[in-house]
Amino acid sequence: MILEMYVKDFVLIDEIRISFDEAMSAFTGETGAGKSLLMDAIGILKGDRIQTSLIREGSEKAIIEGVFRVREKSRCYQLLLEAGYDLEDTTFIASREFTRAGKSVARINQRMVNVGFLKEVVSGVVDIHSQHDTQYLLNQRYHLQLLDAFANCAQQKKETAAAFKEYRMLADELESALHNDYNEEDLELLTYQLNEIDQAQLSENELEQIDEEVKRMQAHEKITSRVHSALSLLEDEQHGTASIYEAYRELDSLSEDRFFQDQAQRLLDLYYNLDECIGDIREHYETLSFDEERFHELQERSFLIHKILRKYGGNFQAVMRKREGLEQKIDRILHRNDFLKKHEVLCEKAHRQYMQKAKTLHDIRVAKAKDLEAQILAQLHDLQLENAKFHVQIDEFEGNRDGIDRIAFYISMNPGEALKPLSQTASGGELSRFMLGLKTVFSELQGIETIVFDEIDTGVSGAVAFAVGKKMQELGKHIQVFCVTHLASVAACANHHYMVEKHQAAASTSTTIRLLNEQERFEALALISNNSLSSSALEAAKELYNAAQQNR
Repeated sequence: MILEMYVKDFVLIDEIRISFDEAMSAFTGETGAGKSLLMDAIGILKGDRIQTSLIREGSEKAIIEGVFRVREKSRCYQLLLEAGYDLEDTTFIASREFTRAGKSVARINQRMVNVGFLKEVVSGVVDIHSQHDTQYLLNQRYHLQLLDAFANCAQQKKETAAAFKEYRMLADELESALHNDYNEEDLELLTYQLNEIDQAQLSENELEQIDEEVKRMQAHEKITSRVHSALSLLEDEQHGTASIYEAYRELDSLSEDRFFQDQAQRLLDLYYNLDECIGDIREHYETLSFDEERFHELQERSFLIHKILRKYGGNFQAVMRKREGLEQKIDRILHRNDFLKKHEVLCEKAHRQYMQKAKTLHDIRVAKAKDLEAQILAQLHDLQLENAKFHVQIDEFEGNRDGIDRIAFYISMNPGEALKPLSQTASGGELSRFMLGLKTVFSELQGIETIVFDEIDTGVSGAVAFAVGKKMQELGKHIQVFCVTHLASVAACANHHYMVEKHQAAASTSTTIRLLNEQERFEALALISNNSLSSSALEAAKELYNAAQQNR
């Protein structure tokens, strides 16, 4: 839901910061006051296109910011977690800034993001519906997923998609085998390539092992030279172990001084340790040798491995996959008829398994479609559309990963009128009421947490308008509802009532939005209904308000 909005220098809005609560909020005001400006600002956060004409006159940039709270299991929450956002309190801040120079910046929690990601995130929280809405509910391509969301058949869809993938893979292999006509030259080339890979006898880490051994052998000359030099220094009669031994003898002869006796012993220990070290070095030094034949053998082997890798995939795993593919192609050529018979059997089995899964899914959809029709019709009747008929049309076809069903919503608004696709029938106020009925059923299933109705009550009045208001009130029990309205009977149903007002000064015009207290609500309802604040108008407004708030 939307917890707070901050808007600065946007059209007629100078600067506003508004907090919102749960349930239904109504926004009213005189014509031209800018009742839809806040909804337009929300649309900007949902990724609507920005125009520099939206920047307030005299300002260089506009700022729109929203604080949103989301459910932990929602798609929006998962998107933000996957993008690395910390959502311990399940809230995030989305903002957009745009300048007259045409520069625009989108942010989530102060981190810059592209508009596409911002749109995906915020659209998962907020749905904006106007009288001429042509979004997902009217679009037949979304009717299947809407029915499936209502039917709660995600597991069956997953199983059907997996069965279709298996069947499609086998069918494609069979199709390829039927249409590929290999000749002797093809077989010769494939066999040559397979033999070339097999004769190389590759092992997974062989190249790394060869490279290490080659490096060691290339360093042989350097190693032997340095070790020889070290031994020469250590065995030098003037500076090596001999000089240490002579120093020991000189100090050892000073038997009258205990200190020099101790140092003499240390020199003797050093002499023996160093002599042992020299022996070990010389022993290993004498084992060092350079096998030129082995060196050339390693270089040739490395060249061959690089050639095979370069020719057949770039790495060991790719070469092995290539080898497997070559073997399969050769087998198909040599045993083509056997392969075709085997794959026909496998393909038929996979198709049967797919059809079983798809049929199970189809049966669930058929059963749940009846429940959906009943729920939608109940909503439409509540909205004074007693003659409306709603039907979920399910047509079968050969199938895809979603099953064997094509889904379309059909409706008839008037007695004797044939059922037609939704997008081809209802219009104006009837369409708005129908969409409200659908969204009452589908919004929570879609994960929507805030729904905005922007003057969808145009063209209705009296009992119909009151029914529309009560339906929004009912919807507000489950999700947050914003409603821009010009009807008192709709505004009276809201839990919260905001007044949109335009203020004109000598040099500027600005729009403000404020939350009304109870007395201010009565006055606003009286003005909307009767354009009067007389005692009778206020009394009628109170009666309307009390009637609208019953059974809330």
